[in-house]
Amino acid sequence: MIMAICSSSDRGIHVDKTEHNSREGGARSAAFRLALAARLKGFSAEISAEAEQTPVRPYRPDRALFPVPELVLFALREGMGWRWYGHGEKVLWTVRGTIDGQRVAFERQKFGFTIFLPKDRADLKARVEGQLRAALGEVETYLSEFAEAQVEAGEVVIANHFSEFEDRYRFHRELADAAHRFKLEPHDDIVGAQGDAATHSGFISRDITQRMNRMATVQREAFFHSTAMIDAYFSCLEHRLILLRAFTGRPFGPGEVLKLLKMRWGDKLKDVLGLPYSTEAAIIIRRMRRIKERIRNPFSHGGVENDKGSIHFHLPKIGMIPTNFTRFGDSIRFSVIPVGADDHAGVCETFDALDALLSTGALASPHEFVRWGVDPNFDAAHSAEYAEAIAEGPEVVDAFIEAWSRRWENFQNMDF
Repeated sequence: MIMAICSSSDRGIHVDKTEHNSREGGARSAAFRLALAARLKGFSAEISAEAEQTPVRPYRPDRALFPVPELVLFALREGMGWRWYGHGEKVLWTVRGTIDGQRVAFERQKFGFTIFLPKDRADLKARVEGQLRAALGEVETYLSEFAEAQVEAGEVVIANHFSEFEDRYRFHRELADAAHRFKLEPHDDIVGAQGDAATHSGFISRDITQRMNRMATVQREAFFHSTAMIDAYFSCLEHRLILLRAFTGRPFGPGEVLKLLKMRWGDKLKDVLGLPYSTEAAIIIRRMRRIKERIRNPFSHGGVENDKGSIHFHLPKIGMIPTNFTRFGDSIRFSVIPVGADDHAGVCETFDALDALLSTGALASPHEFVRWGVDPNFDAAHSAEYAEAIAEGPEVVDAFIEAWSRRWENFQNMDF
């Protein structure tokens, strides 16, 4: 879970208070509370003195039942008026009330969402889970409009998974490198036990076949790892560009965050690098487009090539002819091994050049935010913070990242 989800959830939890500014919003909030009360029949914010003395036992429900525990807090605190308590020892929040007069509580603990039920009322487990899940449907319906408005306004956070994408790319690259470097041991003459020519010839023939099969297997594995590496890099690039765009500090207008997410990687590059491209950038991007068209797309889209190289037509009395004619010489299927050692080396060189382009110059500081795992906020206030830190220099950027990392660790460990 990203650290910023705490603050984002807090903003969402109070959405109905802003809606009270309008008659329509007030009516909608009232309707929501009525629907919630119907779903949570028997749930009450009142706790009698007798109920307070009832011993309770904690248990953790299946995570799949309540994947977003904050919605439970919203339903019970905002919708039902239950008492709640803030940070505690390894506890983010607690909300307390009763069910048919029996004391119950719900907590967001470090090790998971926890429900407290009376020790002698195990029968309440199925009821609590069932009613709460039904109530969350009402919560989602009520919050959906607000969520869309937040996204439109750019009041959102996107989790930084750059290291995961990068590690997947590096994993396949290392395997591809090793496979492409593979060399067979020099051939040793083999002589039969009797030393006769027939036996000798048989041993040699069998050895050559085994060596050829081994080499073919390694080349095939190298091809598989190279294509996996390329696909992983493009995925990493898409994610990386979204993060970099946020950390440049340029503010987003209404709807621009969604527009960014829908952009193709080439358009994201234009947004991050700016136009016109430098000569170096133009060369790198041209190489990237060739890798995408020649290798990545055919293997990511079922073998379909954009210039119709995957389609053949029957020429009477001649045979099957590729629809792209002599351009088939540039097709990924022209060679028996689609991605050989030279292709792989060229791809890696291009990827390394693009990595350098996205981590130096004006993007040096944004790259630091990305590589250290900071989760970007896309709202105007945070954009201004990123821009200010970058303007003040690398030391201020480092201090910003260090402070963010401490807050993140405290949140993850619930050390308040």
